[in-house]
Amino acid sequence: MISRRHCKNLRGGFTLLETMLAVVLFTIMTVKVYDTMQAANRTSRESTSRVVLEDQARRVLNQIALAVMGANRETLIPDTPAPLSMSDMRFQVNLGIQDGQVIWSDPERIALDDGRQQAFWSANPDAANEYRIVWSNIVTPFLEGEIPNGMDDNGNGLIDEKGLSLEVDRNAVRIRLTLERLTEEGESVTETVETTVTCRNLNVNG
Repeated sequence: MISRRHCKNLRGGFTLLETMLAVVLFTIMTVKVYDTMQAANRTSRESTSRVVLEDQARRVLNQIALAVMGANRETLIPDTPAPLSMSDMRFQVNLGIQDGQVIWSDPERIALDDGRQQAFWSANPDAANEYRIVWSNIVTPFLEGEIPNGMDDNGNGLIDEKGLSLEVDRNAVRIRLTLERLTEEGESVTETVETTVTCRNLNVNG
């Protein structure tokens, strides 16, 4: 016959085992909840980073588009159709007619500085009085999905196009842009945007 004292010891043993099991289960649940919260936070931060990056990419794209829309089609240098593209375009703007003569703006330039990952606009390029505005400094070396291999990797009809790509099609210019930034976790986030605009000043005679 088991004594009452021995029964108490058995019950005490089971209680200790149950307590240890509860601690283990609680620890496992805590770790799972923590991992879930961390994953949710990472997803939220990544989503926020993408929204911010998309907004920045759209702003830069609009700045480039407005500049190109004011360009005179006859002054675009170089004049590069698909499957080639350019990341350095120079042009002038027809400001109007005075005394029967076309008044041109100073030479302007939209380009990608590969070494600095910068998309910029400048007036009087390469001159001593050149004035430059940097629109972004997180432009990728090549457009999203493209690698320098002489092929059209991303299926957009262009070959080895840069992170800022300008493609001339008659009086229109298609602009493509890819920006890239790192999240707090060091993960890369990219955003690619594009638009097509028409050069407005098509006739040098007014």
